[in-house]
Amino acid sequence: MKKLGYSLFAALCLSSATLSSAVKADTVDYQYLTVAGYLNFYLLNLNACEDYHPEIRQQAYDAEKQLYPWLAKLEQKLKGADADNKTLSDVVQKRREALNLQISEGDFTLDHCTAIVKLLTADGLDQTLLKSLN
Repeated sequence: MKKLGYSLFAALCLSSATLSSAVKADTVDYQYLTVAGYLNFYLLNLNACEDYHPEIRQQAYDAEKQLYPWLAKLEQKLKGADADNKTLSDVVQKRREALNLQISEGDFTLDHCTAIVKLLTADGLDQTLLKSLN
C-alpha cells in the first residue's frame, strides 16, 4: 500500500512539475491546465479500473460520476479562455502513457483502484484546486 501511495504522490508531483514547466504559473491557462490534469488523472485511472478490475467496476462508475460536473465546467471555462489546447492534449497524453506503462508492468492493481475510488468517494475532490472553475 505504501508503494501505491508513493506512486500516486509521485504522479501528482510529476504532473505539477510538467505543467509548471509548460506554462507560466500566473496565467489562467495554468490554472485550467492544472485542473484538467487533476481531473484527467482520476478519469483515466477510473476508466482503467473499470476495464481491468471488474470487481470494482461499479464503484469506479459511481466515483467517475463525481467528475462530470467539473469536467463540464472546465469545458465551458476553456471555451471562454485563451487556453493552449496542444499543451492540454500533451498533458493528457503523458498521463495516458504513464498509466499504460503502469498497466504493462503489472503495477495497476486492485489496491490501486480501490485507493483511487476511496480518494474520490471518501475524501472527495480538492475544492481549493477546483475553485478556478466556480
